[in-house]
Amino acid sequence: MDHLDKVYTADEAAERLRLTNRGVIKIARKYGCCSRVGRDYLFSEQDLLALWEAIREPATSPKPATVKVAPVGDWMKENSWMFRPSVSVDGREMAVLRFLSSQKGPRSCKQINRAGPRTVESFLKQGFVEERARDAEGNPLIVITDKGREQIAKVDRWIKERAKHGKGAGGWDRQVSK
Repeated sequence: MDHLDKVYTADEAAERLRLTNRGVIKIARKYGCCSRVGRDYLFSEQDLLALWEAIREPATSPKPATVKVAPVGDWMKENSWMFRPSVSVDGREMAVLRFLSSQKGPRSCKQINRAGPRTVESFLKQGFVEERARDAEGNPLIVITDKGREQIAKVDRWIKERAKHGKGAGGWDRQVSK
């Protein structure tokens, strides 16, 4: 203890805690929260705080019951076909990726129906395509990467799962041609 705060007699401690003199001494002796000089019992501020904690009533009702829920992961795995596929592209962009996956050489946005420069830039940033060269107008000539093919594979697995439940592809199977 660095310094001694105010020291209380048993009467003062009892008054402060709103207990009887004998009650404070009994509890203090039981929990070792007092000092004794002859027949007098003395209490520090820390002793009073310790006594207060000792006489605190524990909670009478247990914590509220938690609702038992099945693990979300299992439910999501079994019912993922009900929701959109977990991919970073929308249906139109998926059609563009499908078109690129069917091409042998690089294509520019001018050669891909429904794919403008912003779509190409987005694909480049996400790593779904890579730039091989530039055309005469300065547009990037792109080819699909393995990451782009992974997006297609995820959607194809999702479509197959929906088919098991008698559902259609929801527009995720459309094709782009040019």
